[in-house]
Amino acid sequence: MNPVHLQTFLAVQKHLNYTRAAEALFLSQPAVSRQIRQLEENLGLRLFEQIGKSLNLTDAGRTLAEEAGKLLGNMERVAEIVSSHRSDERGRLRVGASTTPGLYLLPSVLGRFHATYPDVELHYVIENSLCIEQKILRNELDFGFLGAHPSHNELVEEKLLDDEIVCFSNATHSLAKRRRIDVASLARETWIIREKGSATRQLFESWLAKTGTTLGSTIELHGPEAVKALVAAGVGISFMSIHGLKQEIRNRQFKKLPVTGLRLERPIFLVRHADKHTSPVMETFLTLVRSGFVGTPPTGRC
Repeated sequence: MNPVHLQTFLAVQKHLNYTRAAEALFLSQPAVSRQIRQLEENLGLRLFEQIGKSLNLTDAGRTLAEEAGKLLGNMERVAEIVSSHRSDERGRLRVGASTTPGLYLLPSVLGRFHATYPDVELHYVIENSLCIEQKILRNELDFGFLGAHPSHNELVEEKLLDDEIVCFSNATHSLAKRRRIDVASLARETWIIREKGSATRQLFESWLAKTGTTLGSTIELHGPEAVKALVAAGVGISFMSIHGLKQEIRNRQFKKLPVTGLRLERPIFLVRHADKHTSPVMETFLTLVRSGFVGTPPTGRC
């Protein structure tokens, strides 16, 4: 099976459009169509089907998409092992993270790494946890930083530090003056919440369900910084990782709300593929990451 054909297949699978796949691969549209046709002939199966104006994967195509990503990732890992004896001052480092570690924990570490090793080619993405896992499986990332256990057996984890989810308001909100807040009071407030699929939201809603409480008025936004902007404006209250609020609490812009019975902790993990060979560049980065999180303030302190 031709690896080039598999790469072309994955590009078409991603875009579900031959023209856009061709543009991404810097090929002509006929060349992409020809490679897909040759791959289908070799396999004896249709990989795509046209339904109206939409291009869709067949069942065989969906199976190949999952396995092809793993296969190409494994091939690239083999190449990395062969070339792993290069200096730790040159090379490539690809890092991905979910929202909380991606926005509030990793940037300072990456900044120190880049300042020390400016010749290392650095790639950094912030996506949801599932997307980060898939990129590691396909060897599109060397390391991932997640706020939950990885869901694939091929991935291994290393706990770096603890995170805590807290409720907060701006400093002038009526709840900010209270020493203790019962759960029932929360239902009467306007809540600024993250989008569905957010691990932080899932964790908080799970805790609410255990208390038998549901939120009344809500405004749903994508990303924690948008949430913080509306809380700062006094539109409502919210919940978030304590690591995303340190500066605002220190500056007395936000107030951590003392909600009775609320203690939501979760670990932050470093995740990588079990078969991943670590180059000197990666080993140097790992050392910096581990030392960077030593002495991180305990959860809840700011």
